[in-house]
Amino acid sequence: MSDGTAAPTSRGTAAGIRPVSPLTPDEQERLRVAFARLRPRSESIADLVASQLLDGGDTGYDLHRPERIVEVRVSIRDHIRRGIDRLSGEAADTGRAVDLWRETGRRRAQQGVPMPLVLATYNFGTRLMWEGLLEIGEELDIEDHLLLRAGRVLWSGLDIQIQVLRESYRREELARERRDPARVNEILDGLLRGRAAEPDFAAQAREVLGMTADSPLLVVVWLPTELTASADLAHERLQDAGYLSYWRRHGAHVLGLIPDAGDGDRARAALARSMRGRVGTARSRDGLNGLLDAQQSALAAADSVARDSDAVVDITERLPEALMAANPALTSLLIEETLRPLLGLNGSTRDVLLETLVAVVRHGGSATYAAEDLVCHRNTVIYRVKRIEELTGRSLDDPRDRLLLSLAAIATRAGRVGPDDDAL
Repeated sequence: MSDGTAAPTSRGTAAGIRPVSPLTPDEQERLRVAFARLRPRSESIADLVASQLLDGGDTGYDLHRPERIVEVRVSIRDHIRRGIDRLSGEAADTGRAVDLWRETGRRRAQQGVPMPLVLATYNFGTRLMWEGLLEIGEELDIEDHLLLRAGRVLWSGLDIQIQVLRESYRREELARERRDPARVNEILDGLLRGRAAEPDFAAQAREVLGMTADSPLLVVVWLPTELTASADLAHERLQDAGYLSYWRRHGAHVLGLIPDAGDGDRARAALARSMRGRVGTARSRDGLNGLLDAQQSALAAADSVARDSDAVVDITERLPEALMAANPALTSLLIEETLRPLLGLNGSTRDVLLETLVAVVRHGGSATYAAEDLVCHRNTVIYRVKRIEELTGRSLDDPRDRLLLSLAAIATRAGRVGPDDDAL
């Protein structure tokens, strides 16, 4: 049941294979129209796929249960409709399509549906879409070479879809067959003691956690607001998004491991929907070997967030804050040496000047752009900058002074040190 996301076509030549010439805008539009003509047939195509499963009896989908029949029909219709929408240019969000494939692979593995049967269902749905496209091509008098190109897009999209589904299915099988909680905890404890450097233990850890030797790893450190907080909801949300995850309380924080999380953006979005408290993440490109370093970075990211906040941040987004949070004494000294006179002002004046300082630094010293952010006149910004410079004895035209003022403002606004702090 291809959703139309095709692999890139190589422009080079292989043995006996001629490069594919690009389609003209007119040819692209004709194919788009042909795919759009498939849209009214989406439900009938989906019903034919479902009927084949039902007519075949209980073939592994457990279709003697009414709720399973409904779920399978809805899933097939969703795949067919999403596929046709993408082929006709009506949908542009590849991420949602990938989520659908991952969720289907995970669900079918949970249900115990054999993978060959799942693949046969997808192939049948794609064949029906192809046959429907051929009929429409005849109605629209579309040349054979264009229909062949459309078929290539259709079947290439199926290849990608199956690849994602297979991986999700495989992960869920691992989750079902190899997830002895006691064994997982034993492995996590060993990793936290630095045993990833031991080849035999590292091999066992990868086997239990379903990782390859070069699997990238997203490390999560959670500083929950409650001592009894559980990561179960985060685990479920990540699983819905197609990710395995493992969680272990470690001292005052909770450690999470998410293999193969890519750049981590989608995993962080799932965490943000399910966790309360401060959450930091860091990528270990060396897999398990880099776990401890990534754990320290993720902890620094979480600890850089104000204590009363609910936030999920990556260390790459919080480097200045994390560096200052790692050494509170130096941070206090930095603020005392730069902002002490400013922080001694009354609350509203102090806050306005700090906000102005941050805006001016963010825009490279431009009063015009800072004024746009602050919704005030440029001359107002200039006046405030002069006031800041008079109070601190530092100039925003001097690169070193600008750096010190910027770091001090970041630390103060992040709540690391406030005007009533003993360090001041």
